[in-house]
Amino acid sequence: MKKCILLLFFIILCSYSYSQMGGEQYFVDIYGDLRYESRDGFQASLSTNIFGDKVYKDNRGNKVKYSKTMWERVPGKDRPCFEDFLFSELIHKYCNRRNVNEVYEIDIFGDAQYRSNQGLSMTLKRNIMGELEYSSNEFRATLGKDIFENVIYKDNRGNKVTYSKEFLGKLRRGGHKGDSDVEEFLLLGLAKDVGKKKNYTEEYTVDIFGNVEYKNSEGRRVSIKKDMFDGFEYKDNQGVSLSIRKDIFDHVQVNDGRGNNVDIGRDIFGDLQVKDNKGNKWSVERDIFGDLKFRHNYKECATLKKNIFDEREYSDNKGNKVKYSKESWDRMIKKYGDDEKIFSMLLRKFFLH
Repeated sequence: MKKCILLLFFIILCSYSYSQMGGEQYFVDIYGDLRYESRDGFQASLSTNIFGDKVYKDNRGNKVKYSKTMWERVPGKDRPCFEDFLFSELIHKYCNRRNVNEVYEIDIFGDAQYRSNQGLSMTLKRNIMGELEYSSNEFRATLGKDIFENVIYKDNRGNKVTYSKEFLGKLRRGGHKGDSDVEEFLLLGLAKDVGKKKNYTEEYTVDIFGNVEYKNSEGRRVSIKKDMFDGFEYKDNQGVSLSIRKDIFDHVQVNDGRGNNVDIGRDIFGDLQVKDNKGNKWSVERDIFGDLKFRHNYKECATLKKNIFDEREYSDNKGNKVKYSKESWDRMIKKYGDDEKIFSMLLRKFFLH
């Protein structure tokens, strides 16, 4: 079961926002460990100790350990750049914190466990009823199926969320690989978001026409359907609507029903262009040297360049600068496929967040 990785990322991604780090450099040292240095003196590493545990450390006293047993059960850990992604997330989580010590491990019963020196602990396991159960200090939540094969989330704060069998079928056709993947994803996400409420309910269903329907105990209603042109339409009972379609030029057209329209496509040179009906334009362009530039209304906002040492350097007009060694960049290319996709990821991470 893949519950360990979901617990791992649930902890990492929960409640932390990115900060601007200034000049940065990622590289692989002579031992094959990942290293990071920033202009302000922050240093971090991700390495494997003699016991096979994966360990993150930085010079602000923070340490995170993933036991060998936990790490071996992480799906996707052998994919190119998985460690780079994890390392980057840990850096941005701990860059403004000090003396935090966290451990992720699998106990003797095969359950995923997390604990920290700040009094936080979490467990993800199967209970005797066959339900997936998540616990964190005093909070408890479960996810299981009823007699109609619907998936039901419940917690000890009186919250309940129902996903119909038909709705889950649409999720699986959309790329989910199995019940356990869907259940773990739902449980951890709901524990984070719905778990903050009390006596709240939600329901996700599919009507007789195949449209997705949503309603909650706060009175909100949403419908998502596919039209005859293979476009999608979103509508709710609060006056919000959105349509997404492709035109004859294979551009994506987005209309929010309030007079705002966006056109997304590539120009004759293959550069990505985004335009709205308010006169704004965003673009990702490649210059004659092969460097990538992001522009807003023709003003250069961010670049991705290759220097004479075969390193890649990202910089933007918010003051962010990141340098990748050749080894780190090669790992990034294996994961994302090309430099334009990496540039888009860096823009979302540093410039657009």
